[in-house]
Amino acid sequence: MIKLKYKVLAATAAAILASSAVITSCCFLPDDDEKLDLSEYELYWCDEFDGSSLDTDTWNEQVWASGKVNNEVQSYAAGHATIVEDDEATDGSVLRLTATSSNGSTWVSSRIDTATNFNFKYGYVEARIKMPVAYDSSSGSNVIENKGVWPAFWMMPENVYDDEGESTDGGVYGVWPRSGELDIMEYSPSTSGEKTYSTIHHATSKTDATDSYSSLGDKTFDNPYEWHTYGLLWTSGTVEAYYDGQSLGTIYANTGNNWAKWPYDQNFYIILNLAMGGTLGGSINSDMRRAEYDIDYVRVYKAK
Repeated sequence: MIKLKYKVLAATAAAILASSAVITSCCFLPDDDEKLDLSEYELYWCDEFDGSSLDTDTWNEQVWASGKVNNEVQSYAAGHATIVEDDEATDGSVLRLTATSSNGSTWVSSRIDTATNFNFKYGYVEARIKMPVAYDSSSGSNVIENKGVWPAFWMMPENVYDDEGESTDGGVYGVWPRSGELDIMEYSPSTSGEKTYSTIHHATSKTDATDSYSSLGDKTFDNPYEWHTYGLLWTSGTVEAYYDGQSLGTIYANTGNNWAKWPYDQNFYIILNLAMGGTLGGSINSDMRRAEYDIDYVRVYKAK
């Protein structure tokens, strides 16, 4: 397993986009043929998931009751994130997050994060992912429609602690959505069809903590069960999402005068989870008893 955690690099605030477009407003469209250019970046941290089990020095397994957020049906438990062999993986194995149900209504799944182990600010973060495959039995036999799955690859701000060492349950600017959220990839076929989408969240204003979100684009599938890469290029001035190295077409820009609209100037950590049902997951296929969400790797690049 390659690990470059906390490697000190000569990261510069001048981390640049491949595009030469001039920022004139909060959002703008890059060139249609813009390709990812990492020539000014180098690998900073990664997990290739090539060990025999989840690296708990890197990832925390969350344990939650069902319904805690977004009306999600599943609970989260340890032991549902495993390393399995896969011939199509870059290193022969992948991380698999598994959701299971004995009756189709009560679900247990996995949510892992790097919150207490790895946080970073600015760079390019990418994962190679395959959308969840659904089965009609807990052992995984017949593949069926995966309506109701809601996998995600996203980031939240590093937690801030008060003078007594207690968590504030928020980032630099306060609790969600004030300190922001970066959703690199979400997929919810019951409510959004066969596509993935990327979104960022922040407060409406400094005095109004209502969620204000901006789409960074989406991508419709020909086949949801093929491997694709999902990335986010994040600098001090812009946020842009990528699919297989191609820009999704929208760049969100920092206007430089409003932290409520740009709370993305602090450390964030990485989250991978497989939710079931809920606000965006929608109705779950009543025949489903198992869903498997595979991740080949997660990599973070920093400016040279």
